[in-house]
This record gives sequence, C-alpha cells and structure tokens, in this order.
Amino acid sequence: MNAKEIARGGLLAAAAVALLYVGGAAPYIGPAACIVAGVTSAVPLLRRARLKTAVLLYAAASILGALVAPRKTVVAAYVLLTGLYPIVKFCVECYLPRHIQTGAKLAYFNAVLAAAAVVVAAGLFPQIAMPGLGQLAVLWIAANIGFIIYDVALSRLIAMLRRSLPPD
Repeated sequence: MNAKEIARGGLLAAAAVALLYVGGAAPYIGPAACIVAGVTSAVPLLRRARLKTAVLLYAAASILGALVAPRKTVVAAYVLLTGLYPIVKFCVECYLPRHIQTGAKLAYFNAVLAAAAVVVAAGLFPQIAMPGLGQLAVLWIAANIGFIIYDVALSRLIAMLRRSLPPD
C-alpha cells in the first residue's frame, strides 16, 4: 500500500463514519445514510481491485462507527450488510461463474438476514420487535426483493462511478 492509497482509504473511512453518525442522529435518513456509507467500501475496488484497502476501510468504519454513532442499529446494518456487501459482491463476481453469482449473493443475504433475526430474537436490540411467523415470512420475501433491487442499483452505481471518476 502506498501513501496515496492509505490516505484515500482513511478519507473514505471518515466519510463512512460521518454518514453513520448522521444516520444515527437523524432517524429518518438512517437507512439511506447506511447505504451510502456502504458504497464507500466499493470505491477502492472500482479501478485497481484493491481488496485489502476495501477490507481495512470496512473494518475501520465499522469499529469507529460503533464507537461514535448514537443509534447502534444503523451501525449493525452497516456491519452486517451494506458495508460488507460491496466486498462480497466483488469477490463473487470475480471468482464465481456467472450462472452461480445471483444464488451466491442471495445465499449471503439470507444468511445475514437469519443472523439479524437471531440477534433481534435474543433481545440484543430491544427497540426492534420480532414479528410473528406470518409477518416474518412476508418481511423475508420483501427483504429479498429489496435486496435484488439494491444489488442492481449498486451495480449500476459502480458502473457509473467507473466511467465518471478520474483515473488513479
């Protein structure tokens, strides 16, 4: 890692932490701030596939966000899904055959969703109520549809950023 890469990673981590803080302080923009903070971990992967920088950025933003953000649910969403998913998406799209990619992404999302359900059921986030079985099934299906839309939107955003960002 050179100095330019370290500085860029630090600035991106600071931006992600600031977004997590704002998302925790202003409850109505929490999900949007979490999603935008997650895009920061995709930036090192755009041009030169700097996986190490992306992972370190994600780890730094996760730790610092957990320390400073007022609402821990926003940070939990970042840690479990939006911050890590661009890295997982990059690895899946680079190393798996095209016909397996969507299934692998959905498997990852459903594993994260199951982990989040276990955490909520255990009472670690008392402000989130666990729905009944019927509501949970509807929520699960809706979440999968939302995830597919998020994946397509993230792919288009990454393609747009590759075209519009200046070269390294």
